[in-house]
Amino acid sequence: MNRNIFRRSVLSALLVCGFATSTAHAAYPERPVTVVVSFAPGGMTDTVTRWLTTELSKKFDQTFVVENRPGAAGQVGTEYVARQKNDGYTLLVSATGHAIGPAVNPKVKFDPVEDFEAIGILARTPNLIVVNPEVPAKTIPEFLDWAKKQTAIPYSTAGFGGSTHLGGEWFKLITGIPMEHIPYKGAAPGTQAVMAGEVQVGVQDASSVASFLESGHLRAIGLASATPSKQFPDLKTFAESGVPGLDVYTWLGFYAPAGTDPEIVEKLNQATNEIMNSPEMVARLSQSNSDALGPMTPAQAREFVQNEVTKWRKVVEDANIQVE
Repeated sequence: MNRNIFRRSVLSALLVCGFATSTAHAAYPERPVTVVVSFAPGGMTDTVTRWLTTELSKKFDQTFVVENRPGAAGQVGTEYVARQKNDGYTLLVSATGHAIGPAVNPKVKFDPVEDFEAIGILARTPNLIVVNPEVPAKTIPEFLDWAKKQTAIPYSTAGFGGSTHLGGEWFKLITGIPMEHIPYKGAAPGTQAVMAGEVQVGVQDASSVASFLESGHLRAIGLASATPSKQFPDLKTFAESGVPGLDVYTWLGFYAPAGTDPEIVEKLNQATNEIMNSPEMVARLSQSNSDALGPMTPAQAREFVQNEVTKWRKVVEDANIQVE
C-alpha cells in the first residue's frame, strides 16, 4: 500500500511539473527579451532587427530590447549569445558571416548550426561594389580600367570574415585587381568611410547603402550577385560585364542558443513568419532593397544555414581565400 501511495505521489509530482512547464511556455515571454545584433547601429542587420522587435513587442505585449555587440563581422555578438542561458530571453540576429566564420577563421568559438536553434531567416539583399563620387568610373568596364591603373585599392566592408569581405577577396582573385581589405565594425561605419574619402571603394549590402546612392553620396558600380536584382534594374552584374563567377549577397538569420525549448522556438518562429511576410513588412523591405524569403519552419531555417555553411566553405577552398 505504501509503495502504491509513493508511486501515485511521484506520478502526481511529474504531472504537476509538466503542467507548470507547459504553462510557463504558454506565458512566454514573461519579461523583456534581449535581441543581440552582432553589428553596429545603422546597417541592414540593425535596421531590420529593430523593425522586427518593434512588431514582436506588440504581438507579445512584452518588450524586445535590441543590444548591439559589433565586431569581427558579427562573431563577437554571436559568440556572446552562444554562451547565454537557453531560456529564450537572449536571442541573436546576425548576417551571412554567421555561416562563413568557421570556414575562414579556425579560432571562431561557435558552430553556426550546432550551437544555435534557428528561429527564421529574415531577409536577403544583394551586395554591391560602391565608390566615392570622386572616383571617375561609372560603369563596370570603366571601374576595371581605373582599378588596374592603381597600385593599391583599399576597400571597406562590414567586417573581417563576412560576405562583404569574402566578396571583395573573391573579386580580387577573379580580376587580379590590387584590392586591400579594411574591415569596419559594421556596414554603417564602413559606408561612412567611403563617403568621407577614408577609402575610395566599398563592398556593402544594398540595404545599408541605398539611401546614400539615392542622395548621390555614393555611386554603385555593379552587383556582386550572380543574378540581376529587381531593386536595381539598371545595375549590371559583374558576370554580365565579362567577370563571371561572383555571387555574393547578404542574408539575416534569427537564432536562440542551442537547447532552447522547441515550444519557445516554435512560438517565436510563427510570430516572425507572420511579421516578416506581412504585406507591410515586404513593402518596407523592398523599399530598402531587400527581399523576404517567405515563411520557413525552424527545420527549414536550420537547413538553409547548413547549406550556406557548405557553400561558403567551398568558396573559401576553391578561391583559396586565407584569413590570417
